[in-house]
Amino acid sequence: MEKLLLFDIDGTLMEESPTHTYSFNYVCEKIYGVKTDIESFPRHGMTDTGILYGLLKKQNIPEIAIKKKINEAFRAMEEYVSTNIKPADYALLNNADHVLKTLKEKKYVLGILTGNIQPVATIRIKKAGIEKYFATGGYGSDDIIRSKLVDYAMERYGKSIQKSGIYLIGDTPLDIKAAREASVNAIGVATGMYDTNDLKSADLVIENLKDENKLLEYLKN
Repeated sequence: MEKLLLFDIDGTLMEESPTHTYSFNYVCEKIYGVKTDIESFPRHGMTDTGILYGLLKKQNIPEIAIKKKINEAFRAMEEYVSTNIKPADYALLNNADHVLKTLKEKKYVLGILTGNIQPVATIRIKKAGIEKYFATGGYGSDDIIRSKLVDYAMERYGKSIQKSGIYLIGDTPLDIKAAREASVNAIGVATGMYDTNDLKSADLVIENLKDENKLLEYLKN
């Protein structure tokens, strides 16, 4: 059976991007005319769409007004990140490149499943030199609900894969929740702000991507 492994970016494959993080404040002020504080917002595991809605609702911007300009906001975010990107914005976590290479060689299909909007995710994985590994993706610009990104990734791949052969790999409880809602397998990686105990509801939990053998053994089943 063909298996599709969908990787989160921030906290799983890469460090969180300072430029992408700050771009939320920039976009909220430029497009919606309000000042926001992204650092105080509990955003880890959320989609970019969800973060924007959350930040702007705190500033009493009506949902209809947010939706009206959301594509303009995405374009402003892409422009800001592409203009200001620096190495810290695409710093790979330890062993990320090697484990992707190994999985690809073993004929697993790899994809991205990230809260980042698609243009920002593409910029970052290209800069990090890992774009070549991925056949598909679901992104934070596709939907506000993370679990629905699995369907987008499957649609972009264009081939039928059973849900039992799909694995969502991430570093937050929201990644695990999304996997459950999408009826796919959950793999927790404790390389972000959550430890292995926080991720224990996943089907497999590993300390980091150095636990390559544990991951490969699990995927054989």
